[in-house]
Amino acid sequence: MREWSIAVRTVLSGVFAAALLAVSACGDTQTPPEVPPAPVSPSPTSEPVPTPEPGERLTLEGIVQEGVEPNCLVLMAEQRQYLLLGGDDALQPGDRVVVQARAAPDQATTCMQGIPVEVIDARPA
Repeated sequence: MREWSIAVRTVLSGVFAAALLAVSACGDTQTPPEVPPAPVSPSPTSEPVPTPEPGERLTLEGIVQEGVEPNCLVLMAEQRQYLLLGGDDALQPGDRVVVQARAAPDQATTCMQGIPVEVIDARPA
């Protein structure tokens, strides 16, 4: 009889442990709040402005801004940034200007910003 009670205790202990584990698994689980999906931006209705060909003459009107690197000036025009090469005396940050320039998109620079253009002439807008 003693052997039987040890076996019963062992089985009952296993059943109790399994029941305890099952009950603890059913505990209060917090679900994260539902996050709404990010809104989708509409596609632009206009075609992107093509990059000018090397040597192409451009007339650009916009506002001169300081570049992210020292001694670099960029012109915001035609939904683009143009890196202004030369014409430094006539160009100051904040000026609204009309620039005659020659595209130099393959020109290596340290400014790392905008499409490089060689300034031929710059006048107040």
